[in-house]
Amino acid sequence: MVIRKMRKNGIKLLITKFYFLITIITTPTYGQSFEALVNELSGSNADQVASEEEEIIKKKEDKPAKPSSPEITTTSDEDEFAPEENIVTNGVTLQGLDKQTARVFIIDAAIGQSIEFGNLKIIVRHCEKAPLADRQESMAFLTITEEKSKGSPENLFAGWMFASSPALSALDHPIYDVWVKECKTIKSP
Repeated sequence: MVIRKMRKNGIKLLITKFYFLITIITTPTYGQSFEALVNELSGSNADQVASEEEEIIKKKEDKPAKPSSPEITTTSDEDEFAPEENIVTNGVTLQGLDKQTARVFIIDAAIGQSIEFGNLKIIVRHCEKAPLADRQESMAFLTITEEKSKGSPENLFAGWMFASSPALSALDHPIYDVWVKECKTIKSP
């Protein structure tokens, strides 16, 4: 019985507070109507139309004259929102794992150079990295073949490897793992 009375009083109090809040929000101040108050706060329609017309006229005056030739003109400044180009490098650092001995190898190589890792033959065809602001991504196009004792080499992998996501496209081999560490510029001797 007491709990019902408390709930009933709580609901009445809640309804009263809600009604009071609505009344405060919708009651005009200083004897003005609600619409008059809104117009005063946002400016009258005539003022808004006049200010919009002034802005249009200013924009037309500020625009440079169009070139007379039909050719597209470019500005000397680069577009600040254009994506930066990736940096193409002439070398790569790979990391290899021999699962039998649990040894990790760091391999530096030039693009196009054949690298031997165990019985694997790795050729890096292309390597590029993101601009300096994004330093975290290097990507390389690799071809990996396995030299078999009988017959011709077997193609194991041909595709892009990404330094930030080595598992995205990985070499599937029972003995060796190979992944890209970074693309870098190698100084020629």
